Amino acid sequence: MKRRDFLNQSITGAAGVALMPGLLTACSTSPDALHEFGLITNVVQTHMAEDHRKTMTLLAEMGYKYLEFGGTFHELPSELKRFMGDIGLIPLAGGTNIAGLMGDGLKQSIDDCLAMNKKYLICYWPWMDGGENPTMDQVKFAVDEFQKIGEECNRQGLRFAFHNHEKEFRVLDGQVIFDYILEETDPELVTMEVDLYWAHKGKADIRDYFKRYPGRFELVHIKDSYESESMQSFACAGSGIIDFPDLLSYWKVAGFKHLIVEHDRPEPENELECARSSINYLKSLKF
Repeated sequence: MKRRDFLNQSITGAAGVALMPGLLTACSTSPDALHEFGLITNVVQTHMAEDHRKTMTLLAEMGYKYLEFGGTFHELPSELKRFMGDIGLIPLAGGTNIAGLMGDGLKQSIDDCLAMNKKYLICYWPWMDGGENPTMDQVKFAVDEFQKIGEECNRQGLRFAFHNHEKEFRVLDGQVIFDYILEETDPELVTMEVDLYWAHKGKADIRDYFKRYPGRFELVHIKDSYESESMQSFACAGSGIIDFPDLLSYWKVAGFKHLIVEHDRPEPENELECARSSINYLKSLKF
């Protein structure tokens, strides 16, 4: 079902509202739940490679509750899952690019998520190439694949999400790519992992998206930006120019369920401090 058809069916009254799981999900999330923060492990990738158990323990001590990651760091899933449970960490999500979610790759990705009891499978890249010169045919291909992946994830008890970069805020054939993805995917099958840094770099008014597409943004990547035109001006949360207090005030209408700290390229010696300062900043916010 296309989103616009979904909405048309949903505005007819209380019965229609019952058809809108995204909105009901948004209302069911509480500010307290959002203050149980997550982290994607590329923030501390050097330390994870050196000693993932020690690093996970440090993250738990900082106050992190959820982790987004791929693989099992050369452990059996059952052993890693048991260890994470013992220290109070929950495996939340993992994924790959669209090419890795086709054919046997989709089955493997789903199996990997289920083995760790993750809730979300993520597509981090919708392009079959570098995405430098996207076409509407490529966008339509990605949307068709998202629908198929979402259906299979639903059958397997997972939630499928798409993670944006700045490229998805380009205009093709008179339409913003991100708008097309939101409008042509079924909210029951596809949610968003909205990356606030890349939305900023794409010069998008992401607040407007929260209002126009309510309940579609279950996962949020919290990554800051220095005041630079560079596409790689990554900053730890709270040390840059992104107005997180204002953006996070839209949590209810947008449907946020999990806030996940990210930094694409921290200096190895600063990884743990970036993780620590980011969660301390988020803990200080009221929303």
